[in-house]
Amino acid sequence: MPGTLFAALVIVVYADPLLMRRYLRAYLFPDTADGSPDRKAIEAALPDMRTQFGVLDEAVRATGYLAGSSFTLADIGLLPILFYMNKMPESRAMLAQAKHLQAYFARHMERPSVKRTYPESMPERFVHVLAQVA
Repeated sequence: MPGTLFAALVIVVYADPLLMRRYLRAYLFPDTADGSPDRKAIEAALPDMRTQFGVLDEAVRATGYLAGSSFTLADIGLLPILFYMNKMPESRAMLAQAKHLQAYFARHMERPSVKRTYPESMPERFVHVLAQVA
């Protein structure tokens, strides 16, 4: 249980603010005049993201889970973040390079309980941005 709480804390304190609120936000809700992805904010996030992907890769290496040896709330919290990171070009490349994290992501995305939560469709803004960066 303490490992699970620590892993959940890592997601809340580090992964979500960096990966979702800095990086993904710069694509989906940019502070640019024309609404295009905020390349300055994206580029500024990349060094910290490389570190974060390395930390997460190491965290899942031993057991294939973020905390302990079974699927926990920590994994449930990380999978949606990785789902969206797998959609954007820089983070998709980082995930592909993190071999343990990539295997973790692929394996857990096949879980029936996870598959049932896939979005039926993506929000229009997300589809628009994906079309620009794909």
